[in-house]
Order: sequence, then C-alpha cells, then structure tokens
Amino acid sequence: MRAFVFNAAGIRCAIDARAVESVHPLVRARPVAGGPPWLAGAIDVHGELVPMVDAVALLHGSGSVSRTVGARVLLVDTGIGEGPRARFALAVDRVSEATELDADAAWASGALGAPWLGAVMPLGSDAVQRFEPAALALAHAMLAGPSEGMPRIAP
Repeated sequence: MRAFVFNAAGIRCAIDARAVESVHPLVRARPVAGGPPWLAGAIDVHGELVPMVDAVALLHGSGSVSRTVGARVLLVDTGIGEGPRARFALAVDRVSEATELDADAAWASGALGAPWLGAVMPLGSDAVQRFEPAALALAHAMLAGPSEGMPRIAP
C-alpha cells in the first residue's frame, strides 16, 4: 500500500495515498459552533467550505495540532458519494514521508471505539496505524455529506 505517514501528538499513522488529494501548509479554520472538539472548523478550498479535522484532538481526545512550520493539512477524499465525493481536511503535526507499507504484515489494532483506526503495519523498526477516512466520515455525518451540499464562498 502506498501511503503518507503522518504524526499527530506522537502517534504515527498512515493514510492510503489514493485518498489524499493534496497536502498544504496548516491554515486557520473558520470556527463551527456546536461541533465535536476535534472539528477545528471549516476551510476554503477553491471556494468550497470543507470541514477540517484536528488529528491531535481526534486521536488524543484533547489538544490541537501545533502551529509549526512542519504542520500540514491533507485534503482527503472519503470515497463516499457519486460524482463530487465527500471530503475533509485533516490537520496533522507533520507528514513525515510517503512510502510503501506491507499490508500483508499488518495486525488488527483492536481499536473498536475508533473504527477509523485500522491495522498496525511495520515501518522499518517502527510501526504505524492505518487511518481510514471513510470510516471516520461514516461515523460522523458532518464529514460524509456530499461536497456539493456544502456552502460555497464567493471568490
């Protein structure tokens, strides 16, 4: 599996490269009232409002991505929907590499309370846990809606 490896508060995760549309420096999100603590807000992506998930708050339950030079936003396609598909932005502390991972050597993590955290795979002498954007979107409706239903911002 070709994947991007990212860090969020010391946790190393891998996301299938086919789900990542683009990678950008961290930007400030427009606040969204009433959302879960890990919903950083929404960002403007070429005139479309896209929800932004803070990976640190999602994985740890508190905190937020550090605003450093290495912090990044991955624009993620969830694979949900016909035509324009649902997508969200994932804010991370750092994208460390793009690499091939051996999915055949993976083992189940047992992360039952977080279905978006998948198998653990070896990466050299370390390990990374698979991050499943579609599972996160299916668990939280605000991420699973078709992008065409999101408000647009005038240029």
